[in-house]
Amino acid sequence: MALNEKTRLHRLKILAELKRDHDMARLKKLAAARDESRARLEKLTRPLPLAEDPALFAARQAHLAWATQQRLSLNITLAQQTALMLDQRARTARSFGRAQALATLAARRSQRVTHSP
Repeated sequence: MALNEKTRLHRLKILAELKRDHDMARLKKLAAARDESRARLEKLTRPLPLAEDPALFAARQAHLAWATQQRLSLNITLAQQTALMLDQRARTARSFGRAQALATLAARRSQRVTHSP
């Protein structure tokens, strides 16, 4: 194998690893945002104890109306975040596969060079 081909393969391998690492970091960031939205949604769905005081009951009714709107908004956000995360997961899988394939190819080529007469 010529030095130029070896250098090219090495650079491709490094570039694929950088792309894989970037995609994995982006996937982790998207998953964290989705998990935060899920936690906020779960917090809003927790039941409140019944109120005996009429003023507290009215305040809880107002809060219930607000929480319903927040849940609707969070469900939309959660769906969008999930879609972005699934798309990024596919990109990450492709970049991971490319990096692995180039690493395997580089290892085979270097093994061939060291074992050839």
